[in-house]
Amino acid sequence: MKIAIVGAGFTGLATAWYILQQSQACEVTIFDEKAIGGGTSGIAAGLLHYYAGAHAKLNRFGKEGWQETNYLLDIASQALGKPVAEYRGMLRLALTDAQVEDFSVSAAHHSDLSLWDTETCRQKIPYVNARIGLFIPSAIAVFSNLYLAGLWEACRLKGARFIQQQIAVIDELTHFDHIIIATGEGTGSLIDLNQFNLNRVKGQLLELQWPPQLAPLPFPLNSHVYLMMSPSQQTCIVGSTFEREFTDLQSDLTKAKNEILPKVYEFFPLLRKMPVVNAFSGGRLSAKNHLPLCKQINAQTWLLTGMGSKGLLYHALFAKKLVRNIFE
Repeated sequence: MKIAIVGAGFTGLATAWYILQQSQACEVTIFDEKAIGGGTSGIAAGLLHYYAGAHAKLNRFGKEGWQETNYLLDIASQALGKPVAEYRGMLRLALTDAQVEDFSVSAAHHSDLSLWDTETCRQKIPYVNARIGLFIPSAIAVFSNLYLAGLWEACRLKGARFIQQQIAVIDELTHFDHIIIATGEGTGSLIDLNQFNLNRVKGQLLELQWPPQLAPLPFPLNSHVYLMMSPSQQTCIVGSTFEREFTDLQSDLTKAKNEILPKVYEFFPLLRKMPVVNAFSGGRLSAKNHLPLCKQINAQTWLLTGMGSKGLLYHALFAKKLVRNIFE
């Protein structure tokens, strides 16, 4: 069986892995106009946890998604020969009355969460501002580029091929037995998004120099925006914007600074004097029910997209589901 996958990000590579696990007889070819992980997946901050969202509620299928992604992190680490993630947890910081209430309710309902007072937050991370903190011990900081490189290596070792080529129309791939569209924002060039009720969203993030007098953060922070160390530990990543109206996916440094930096300074003021060293921008698709779209379009073509801001959480779980449906 010959299978074509359009998209070489989180979703496309996860789909390739599960196909090759299901049947070594399959010939899997991945197409992408950019390199492996060259799209939005490659610039993802990499926060993996199942209490995403403003209210810190348990996400639907969140624990299942976390477990399946964690499995692929292990596969990628083994293939690459080094860790692709850090398992240190994450601290969500409450700055407003609404956040204090939401985080308190979530901690009361879920025994795996810990509620920290201001003093405890500052004992863990000096200079941080917060009324309370919600510590999520299961949160994982994924180094997206390493994860993508490792997952591709695992797929390659099982026989997958990659062709760097833009697929303009699905008809270019009709000689394959199955076609899987696993692109994010680029899906709109292949199918009509309106029929699936998907929205285009642009996100930007910034890389800042880390204050040299400070030790690296022991774990990522999140309030209205997130703050986490880069793999080098010399810089940090902050983000992101959530833009529904935009003309292109190019970085807009002024807009990114205006939307992100004041929110970061509110809980970590020592970053005020640190320069921006890089800016990143990407697009994604989001469904109104906040769950990925996993659908068979016709006898030959399948669609897996609409991960929104939870691509790391959902890509493995729904890729596994799609592959199971194909082989039923």
